[in-house]
Amino acid sequence: MMKKIFKVCMLGLVAATLVSGCGKKDTKETKEGTATATEATEAAAPETAEVKDLSDIDNGKVTLGEYKGIEVTKEPIEVTDEEISQAIDNDLAAKLKTVDVDREVKDGDVVNIDYVGTKDGVAFDGGTAKGADLTIGSNQFIDGFEDGLIGAKKGEKVSLNLTFPERYQNADLAGKAVVFDVTVNGVKEKQKPELNDEFVKENTSFKTVEEYKESKKQDLLKSKGDQADQKVKNDIYTAIANDAKIEPDQKAIDANYENLIATYTNQAANYGLDFATFVGAFTGMNEEDFKNTMKAQAEEIVKQRLVVSAIADKEEIKVTDDDRKEVADQLGYESAEKLIEAETKYAVDDFIMNQKVMDFLTENAVIK
Repeated sequence: MMKKIFKVCMLGLVAATLVSGCGKKDTKETKEGTATATEATEAAAPETAEVKDLSDIDNGKVTLGEYKGIEVTKEPIEVTDEEISQAIDNDLAAKLKTVDVDREVKDGDVVNIDYVGTKDGVAFDGGTAKGADLTIGSNQFIDGFEDGLIGAKKGEKVSLNLTFPERYQNADLAGKAVVFDVTVNGVKEKQKPELNDEFVKENTSFKTVEEYKESKKQDLLKSKGDQADQKVKNDIYTAIANDAKIEPDQKAIDANYENLIATYTNQAANYGLDFATFVGAFTGMNEEDFKNTMKAQAEEIVKQRLVVSAIADKEEIKVTDDDRKEVADQLGYESAEKLIEAETKYAVDDFIMNQKVMDFLTENAVIK
């Protein structure tokens, strides 16, 4: 996973901001894109694209202003008891157990069901299953299906009169009224484990709840510290960029835009998705908005590269073989050569130079 993320970050520190958006998913699109757990669509293999070496491209011109002694403020770091409790609660939630219960179905339950979907009295493809597990509230089925099972009990039969979304992927079902006849075979409840020493011993490297809580506190402090450090670097760079005259070359911007699109196209292929689906699932954007964002991103990458390169030249900051080896080790590559083979020498050195220059600027800043 680190290697996949690195492919995005390699294009410049600015590009890394999009990584934080990964994992977002539009719930509405999920519901409208799924009829039943058994329905599947035939899809062609996702396309890939070439990420080009931009080492010979002219990025433009820059005239630096002040870049040493930049004054910035580092935010204080503190962790509250509520934050520790939330972190622990997340761990407990990851260890949920499902237990059979004899009661009515509630939101969050896991139901085992048989169902048959019919349109005009005729069963349609993908609308029938036996022994399917479904978590109520997961939005795996079209609107009304999961809510319609709330209140049912084991052994009961429920008839659901529903309508497929107008934008549903199967044109034969889009906007059409259907009936799902569902039999509830069983109901299970998700139960969170109790936080005690036994849980800690079984699921962590610690022995007591207190040790576990302290570890969570330290993890949160480190995470917040890393965020604060990154904000300091961002503030330093912003101040330097604002005091510089930067004239990015449009050809360089276009080339970086094409590389960004190629990178995300290949990321999509790694997940077995086409570009538009990947963008929607991981950023919540439509394709056009995402591409517009990438155009702005490409310009920022070129501007940053101009500033970083100019400072590196003035301060004689170089990328060494040891630097490449260190990054390769951090990212799990066998060697620097394997890293370069996978990512290109230009991209590797660009990534490392960004880090080294930003470290230099931070060391020479006035941090309050």
